[in-house]
Amino acid sequence: MFRTLKELMADRFFPDKQISNVAVARPVNSRVVSWVAAIVIAGALLSCGFVISARQHFAAVSVGYQSEDFRRQAEQLEERLRQLEMEYSLASSPLEIERRAHKLGLARPEKKMADKPAAAASNRKPLR
Repeated sequence: MFRTLKELMADRFFPDKQISNVAVARPVNSRVVSWVAAIVIAGALLSCGFVISARQHFAAVSVGYQSEDFRRQAEQLEERLRQLEMEYSLASSPLEIERRAHKLGLARPEKKMADKPAAAASNRKPLR
């Protein structure tokens, strides 16, 4: 009849009756579904915008590096052109041409010989 304190406490906190917790099924509100879908679509568009922006940024950086390389190459080519023009002007100078002619064993024609063919041509009779 009389139960001990331990037995009373055990009945109070640990009942003998089995409790079954059944999951409560609530219907999903259509507003919630539409808001979630809108948020997902907006997030996807925003993510795509960031990806496209990043791709364009990297392409612009790449074009910048290429233009710098082309600018450097153009400067080198202009310097080479100046060098070639300088070499051409030195090689085509009259002193350089005369020096090379002497090296090959050529000599300037004398003035008397240069005048004779012109005088002989003027003395000719026309052919008719």
